Amino acid sequence: MQQRSFVHGALLLAAAAAVSKLLGSVYTIVLQNVIGDHGMGLFQMAYPVYATLLAVATAGFPVAISKLVSERLAFGDEAGARAAFQTSLGVLAAAGVICFALLFFGAPWLAVAAGDPAAAPAIRAIAPALLLVPVMSALRGFYQGYQWMVPTAVSQVVEQLVRVITILVLSTWLMAIGAGEAWAAAGAAFGAVTGAVAGLAVLIWYAPRRPRVRAAAAGPRLSATAAARRLIYLAFPISLGALVVPLMNNIDVVTVVNLLKHTGEDQAMATAQFGLLTGRAFKLMMLPTTLAAGIGIAVMPAVSESFTLGFRQQMSGRIDTAVRLTILLALPAAAGLAVLANPLDIALFRDVQGADVIQVMAWATVFASAQTTAAAILQGAGFAYLPVLNLVLAGVVKLLLNLWWVPMWGIEGAALSTVVSYGVAAILNFRAMARRMGEPWRWKRWLFAPAAVTFIMTGVVYAMERQWELWGGLAWGRAAAALACVVMAFVGACVYGMALLVSGMLSKRELIAIPKIGPRLVHWCSRWGFLR
Repeated sequence: MQQRSFVHGALLLAAAAAVSKLLGSVYTIVLQNVIGDHGMGLFQMAYPVYATLLAVATAGFPVAISKLVSERLAFGDEAGARAAFQTSLGVLAAAGVICFALLFFGAPWLAVAAGDPAAAPAIRAIAPALLLVPVMSALRGFYQGYQWMVPTAVSQVVEQLVRVITILVLSTWLMAIGAGEAWAAAGAAFGAVTGAVAGLAVLIWYAPRRPRVRAAAAGPRLSATAAARRLIYLAFPISLGALVVPLMNNIDVVTVVNLLKHTGEDQAMATAQFGLLTGRAFKLMMLPTTLAAGIGIAVMPAVSESFTLGFRQQMSGRIDTAVRLTILLALPAAAGLAVLANPLDIALFRDVQGADVIQVMAWATVFASAQTTAAAILQGAGFAYLPVLNLVLAGVVKLLLNLWWVPMWGIEGAALSTVVSYGVAAILNFRAMARRMGEPWRWKRWLFAPAAVTFIMTGVVYAMERQWELWGGLAWGRAAAALACVVMAFVGACVYGMALLVSGMLSKRELIAIPKIGPRLVHWCSRWGFLR
């Protein structure tokens, strides 16, 4: 029953995260259409700074709080669990107030540092969320300590839903009344505040309904000071890892607009170009990368179990499956995104101004996905700090390449530096797997075979896309472009799936695990001799 409860909770949280990410991706596309590339650039200047301070204030703490609470509950000490929560709440609330003050009162300076003073209203508008989200994090960790995942899942979805509604309503209204792009971006940023209010309300509503714990044998009591020390000890490595990704995003925030202005671009054009990079290319790149995050969530405990018990062969098999699945999903997604950049850009964003940068950024999908899965494997094996260090080194590479390539190639240079930096992180993580865990690099199986199948798919989709352009598809409008994308993506997926089956790259065990259609595929492939 405990195992079933654990699996149910894990699936619930994974589903909530997937819904939240989907809502986040949808609002970004719609928002760009409402406030334009310049307004999107202003919004994207505010959000990474907020995300960085949020990571400082909260990241890692829900996990640490849940561990502290579960330890107390293991002794039947519910009063101790509440005391641990109250101590944690005080630490998080204090951190939230400090980060709010930094963001709200430092908004003008941060906007100038980002390269556009017009971003200050958006930075100020998002700042109050830092007073609420740390409290939400404490409550989520408290409930998770009871192994009660429903409040966290529901609050995540409600928070994101209210946030998206606020973003779209306020930005549309402010543009309609002529307030301008800067204030429309601020209205969009304020969605983080209303979302946090809604999420916190849900968590408070669940408070009287939390499960009760049967009293057990008394264990050692934990003082408030000891609880605070243990909280920080548990949360620090997780917070450090969560902090690196927004810091990498902030490299673009701080450098791209300033470097573009240095090359002669005016303020409005430089900010609009930044909007193309972050609002179009980066968001599309991140969509398929979320699949790798799901694989990482699944593989981390599996690798941890095998590594701890010394089941080397089982661990190698799980690592091989996770890496291969990641590449099999990420490689065709990257190729499809690159080939369909023109119709996608028209369908989602009205024109093809971002197509070139989307084509470059698409290949970051492969490396970002691979490094995410490899990082989860290393953390599952107990090497918590290695992926963080590797991402920091990748961030240094990103900064140096931005300084070199943005003046030469503009936002395409920034996109290329993102591809290379994630490639560096992926290579370092796989190198660490080989050195620390003794896992060989199975490149023929992991990369070359999927690349051959992807090449076949890419050839078919590229021929279709070129024919569509020769027929004048670029001038047919957004609806026609969207339909063309759907048709070409469907044909590409069918070709890719058939090529995978014919090549014998998938085993019977892997095929039968596919929900709904797995057994039928096994029967069909066995009949035609495609299974190895």
